Amino acid sequence: MVDPGRFSTLSYLYFGWVTMREVELGNLAAVQRAAGVSFSNQIDAPIKDRDLDVVDDPGGLGPGTGNGGGDTLYRTREGIERFFITDINNPAATAVAQSEVPVMMGTASTDAQNFNHVPGGSNVLYMDGHADFIKYPGPYPVSRSAAEIIDTSNF
Repeated sequence: MVDPGRFSTLSYLYFGWVTMREVELGNLAAVQRAAGVSFSNQIDAPIKDRDLDVVDDPGGLGPGTGNGGGDTLYRTREGIERFFITDINNPAATAVAQSEVPVMMGTASTDAQNFNHVPGGSNVLYMDGHADFIKYPGPYPVSRSAAEIIDTSNF
């Protein structure tokens, strides 16, 4: 049964690295486990201050599993969207890139009791400042695969 009055210690997720697809989120979770840190409460961990190398960092899934099919998971920061622009002849590409980078989201889960919003879905804040409600299951980051990664990880 869904209990709308239930409180949780973790209602919104901020990953801190750019994850635009499930494989990137899975890789972030794997590196976190290998480093033995919980991103939600160990803010002083050295792994938090840099981009992650998915080939050389422990727990990485290997070549091509970083952002844009590369070998790096980039730390979220202003201007990072320029690494994802594929059409340099389109001056509006930067604005489009920022509107596609999720920064923060309501908890997504395969268990309806863990959602902040009933019926199941999440508010997602994007890098350009806009927010969308995405009903579960939907596109990333509120997809079933992403919810399974979130359920089994200690974000």
